[in-house]
Amino acid sequence: MITKKMPLWVLLMLFCPTVAAEGGTLQTKKPPVEQKFRGTGELTARRKDIITEAEAHYQIGMAYLREPQNTGQAVEYLERAVVLNGRNAEYHFRLAEAHTADFPFAGLFRKPFIAAKVKNELELAVKYDPITPAYREGLIEYLVNARAIFGGSYAKAHEHATALVNTDPYLGTLARAGISAEEGELEKAEKLFKKAIIMRPASWAGYQRLGGFYMTVRRIGEAIVQFKKYITVSPDMADGYERIGQAFVRQRMYDEAIDAYRTAMQKDPSLASLLFRIAQLYEFKGSKREALRHYEQYLSVVPSGPIATDARLKIRELSGYN
Repeated sequence: MITKKMPLWVLLMLFCPTVAAEGGTLQTKKPPVEQKFRGTGELTARRKDIITEAEAHYQIGMAYLREPQNTGQAVEYLERAVVLNGRNAEYHFRLAEAHTADFPFAGLFRKPFIAAKVKNELELAVKYDPITPAYREGLIEYLVNARAIFGGSYAKAHEHATALVNTDPYLGTLARAGISAEEGELEKAEKLFKKAIIMRPASWAGYQRLGGFYMTVRRIGEAIVQFKKYITVSPDMADGYERIGQAFVRQRMYDEAIDAYRTAMQKDPSLASLLFRIAQLYEFKGSKREALRHYEQYLSVVPSGPIATDARLKIRELSGYN
């Protein structure tokens, strides 16, 4: 897997022969639409080229997706990957993820169109790969959380959860628990979460989702217990530390939250957004100089984007404390 540490132009030159660097900018050279092929061999070779180019756009799109300020570019490259290889379920799934990441930055009138695209890409991912649980889980999450006007439907979510139970009883039970929680059947949801954990006690997902459930119903102490179990079974995953950090914030345990966020960044250096959160926590603690230092550190890692704008405003506000 290519990581974001590799420059995007390197990804382009490695994977995509139709992309060239010109004048310091990256431009795509489009092959003639009406290019003729003389035989099956040439058709097969061209098909391989297309698949290779699709994978190039996918890799570049994923690199952008890991950077919160570049969600628009992630969408652009992943859309190209889908156009070139429309039967690849992973491409559709990641394009849905990119649209979701771009959603908070969209204007009011764009949001409905983005929501429709997310649903469509998730449905295509499930269509082309009905076995991989993550794709159906993503669609269930959308159906549960989206408003009806955007295609949300508890009934359809239950249908997909039943299908998921047939392929993976553990994840299917977790999906049923999540749906029940959103429907307001809290006691049923809690029982299903615990049932899933009993099925597979060494798996992190049950602890993660039960902890998230407790966060939603404001049982923060119980959420912390579950997130600690999550970290115990999966100590190398940054998500566990980020989640327990959020729980500590809810309990106003700011020092513990800062430590958890720092550990999350050690596990996954791409979580630069946590620097901004740490800066905010130092403000809550009254440590203005530390807050200023972390806002500046955030800007050194993520110099552009909406959050960067907020960081600059905070720096100007706090500069008198330097």
